[in-house]
Amino acid sequence: MKKYLFMLLITATSLAQSKDVEVMRYNYKTSIANGSAKVVRDGAAILDVKDKETRFTDLKNYEYLASLKTDTLQEHNQSSFKWTVYTGDKNTTFYDKIGLDLSYYEEDKNSIKWTILPEVKQWNDYKVQEATASYGGREWTVWFTQEIPLQSGPYKFVNLPGLVVKAWDSENHFVFELVDSQKVTTIWDILADEKYEKYTKAQTTKARKTAASKTYTQLMEEKGTTLSKGMADYFNKKVCDTENPIERDF
Repeated sequence: MKKYLFMLLITATSLAQSKDVEVMRYNYKTSIANGSAKVVRDGAAILDVKDKETRFTDLKNYEYLASLKTDTLQEHNQSSFKWTVYTGDKNTTFYDKIGLDLSYYEEDKNSIKWTILPEVKQWNDYKVQEATASYGGREWTVWFTQEIPLQSGPYKFVNLPGLVVKAWDSENHFVFELVDSQKVTTIWDILADEKYEKYTKAQTTKARKTAASKTYTQLMEEKGTTLSKGMADYFNKKVCDTENPIERDF
């Protein structure tokens, strides 16, 4: 009987996590430079707004993670980036994969310090202002509009007086541009079943530096995976030579 009640509780919890909620979705087109060769891939990302919470991730990343909670499991995650940012009243929570490990850390939502230019210009249908900031080892420029009274945007750009409609770093490795918006239903807790370990920001920085100096063969062997010589040679590539993280201040 106890076993039955336990299984019932697990099923109910899973269903609750998978329940669709209505959100306002802002769709962005993206241009992301992947890997050490900085090969640019065009894609799409979504900013979902639910009451006072927001979530930003790659559209294909969302579709893959959501499929894990349904009967339509996708075989591969073909997203341009696999990190996800949730924002609440006070903090941003950044979920990512470092080497082979899933982790997340929280940070004050006002950690990015902006310089806002006074000039107002026209961009598509909106009047926008420009703001610049240094964050995560990158120099960022964004355009935001106060005509959409929402303090949010791509990535962690959530503390400006309006919605960020375009953002790019100085090397154009990461470019986000608003396309449109509409109300949709979505699975909100797409990461609820993932085994993410909580880190501090300092632990995250240390983990990134450590992983970047190793090869994937080393990381897998440290996890206890035995590789054939052919596979070991194939994965004998340093993490820093195959990835282009959005946060590179390590």
